[in-house]
Amino acid sequence: MIETFRRDDRAFSTVVEKILAIGLVTLFVSLVSVTVYGGVVPDARTAAGEQLSERTLATAAERVQQAVPPNATAADIRVRVDLPPTIRGAGYEIRAENRSLVLDHPRDRLDQRARLALPDSVVRVEGRWGSGEATVVRVRRVDAGLVVRLETGVP
Repeated sequence: MIETFRRDDRAFSTVVEKILAIGLVTLFVSLVSVTVYGGVVPDARTAAGEQLSERTLATAAERVQQAVPPNATAADIRVRVDLPPTIRGAGYEIRAENRSLVLDHPRDRLDQRARLALPDSVVRVEGRWGSGEATVVRVRRVDAGLVVRLETGVP
């Protein structure tokens, strides 16, 4: 009977303690990882994508407006426009609608619209740019005035 009281289980309890500690640390790291990569990181990427889409469309609108001579009635101008190949990891399109540019992205939250400030001599704005393509704005004379066209290709 004295032998049962002298039994030494201290080594066993140390192993169990270490296993429980490792399990708790693993659980904590897993929960933090799921929280960060499931919510915080995608939201931050989308916010960065929104800013990039705003800057991209603002740059495109600025280049289109700069390509049109203020008092010209006759012109044939081509200006290259540099745009990022993707926004938030996906391709996008910029198209002309009336006297505005529209950035259309697969994620609706990143869609943008910018009104163009063009002289009265511009009668029409048309065309589209796809991301990843060489983009050019072309201004040319037609009977009624100037036409601004978004084109792809080398200027």
